[in-house]
Amino acid sequence: MWIVGTVALIAAAGERGADDPAALHDRAAAALRSPDGGARLHELLLDAPDRGFADDYVERLQAAGSPVVLPTGADRVEIRSGPVLVTLSVTEEAGRWYLSLLPPGGQDPG
Repeated sequence: MWIVGTVALIAAAGERGADDPAALHDRAAAALRSPDGGARLHELLLDAPDRGFADDYVERLQAAGSPVVLPTGADRVEIRSGPVLVTLSVTEEAGRWYLSLLPPGGQDPG
C-alpha cells in the first residue's frame, strides 16, 4: 500500500525540469501566471534553495505586474514584470532543462 502512496505523491509533485528549452519557457510562463506558481516554478529551478524561495520569487514578480518569459538567447531568458527585469540561465542537466539563478555565461546576444 505504501508503494501506491509514494507513486501518487511523486506524480502529484510533478517532474522536475522540462523535456526541452521550449517546454521550459512554456512551463515557466504558466507557473508565473498561476496562483500556485511557487510550487510549479520550484520544479523548474535548478538551484533554488527551497520551495519558500520559489513562492516568494513568484509572489514578488506577480506583485510587480504580469510576468512574461522571453527567450533572449540559447542559454538565457528574461522575465519581465512591470518595472522588474530578471535574466536567468537556461541549462541542461541529466537530460532535463532548467532555469538557473546563476547569470548566463558567454557573450550577450546582439
